[in-house]
Amino acid sequence: MRLIAPAMANKKKTVNKSAWVRSQPLSLSAKEVLDKAKKEGIQMTVAQVYTARSTGKKHALGASGSDSSGKLPATHASSDEAAFRRLVLNVGLVKAKEMLDAMKRDVGL
Repeated sequence: MRLIAPAMANKKKTVNKSAWVRSQPLSLSAKEVLDKAKKEGIQMTVAQVYTARSTGKKHALGASGSDSSGKLPATHASSDEAAFRRLVLNVGLVKAKEMLDAMKRDVGL
């Protein structure tokens, strides 16, 4: 008598990469997210990290374009403020704070 293994035994566990990226702290830079993914055996590109984070923000706001508080999303801020927010997301909150602290020291604040 021959035992047949269940079909699931041969399938690899798949990961929803977008959900996995969105589960990572925003304080991690895209490169840090990629490094962490690699350690966990998940293959992805930096573009996938940026896309997942961008899509996650759109879904968080919903179709109305505002969050549950009724406030306008950050994308309606001035272009300088929007650029600053993108920079913070790209380099990570911790690194951005370090950069701001260094700028404050440089100008004597």
